[in-house]
Amino acid sequence: MKQKFFAAVCAAVLTVCPLAGCGAESSAEPETLSMQDLPYGSTLTEDSAHDITAAYDKRFFDDDLANKVIGYYDAIQKKDGELFKSVVFPLYHDYQMKTVYEDKITEQQLMETTYDTIKEYFGYDFEFSYLNIDECVYQDGISGERDTLKQFLDDLSEQNGGKKISEDTQKLYELSVTRHTAKQGSGDRTETPDKLEAERLYAIQYQNEWYIMYS
Repeated sequence: MKQKFFAAVCAAVLTVCPLAGCGAESSAEPETLSMQDLPYGSTLTEDSAHDITAAYDKRFFDDDLANKVIGYYDAIQKKDGELFKSVVFPLYHDYQMKTVYEDKITEQQLMETTYDTIKEYFGYDFEFSYLNIDECVYQDGISGERDTLKQFLDDLSEQNGGKKISEDTQKLYELSVTRHTAKQGSGDRTETPDKLEAERLYAIQYQNEWYIMYS
């Protein structure tokens, strides 16, 4: 998983068109869908109220979730281990630090290493200019990784003497985030030619608070 994480560091709008409303003329009435029934991405909004501009579907994102996702990337660009620790899901993060990194690094060192990896990839001191959160899987049976994670968290919690995480989980999202960068201090808040491949993040709403999980 460690290699996968660093590889991810370096390395859509969806529309609904009912059959009756597309192609050849039809006497049938086109199906009308309410805004709530449209899939994620049908109403992407740009949020520039934070240090990094982000595009996401506000029907699925509340302010807390937006803050946590943007805060995750803000922690990387600022090399801020404390900010990073405040946005990640504690149970999952502790597992990553103990099992994947074998307690050999701190959150601060992890942020510095991640930043330096991206800096080396682009060849300049960078900041994230734009985050495009263009995919969100939120239903069971659509993503095997997401559904496996739910069971993993339950098992991990029970191994540590706690109850199942799923009992207090309101939502679990699998997100795809394309990250655009600009030179540090440029003030660029738009999509730029320099971008990293889409990164998979997980967002869990546990006991009514959102947290981020990284792969």
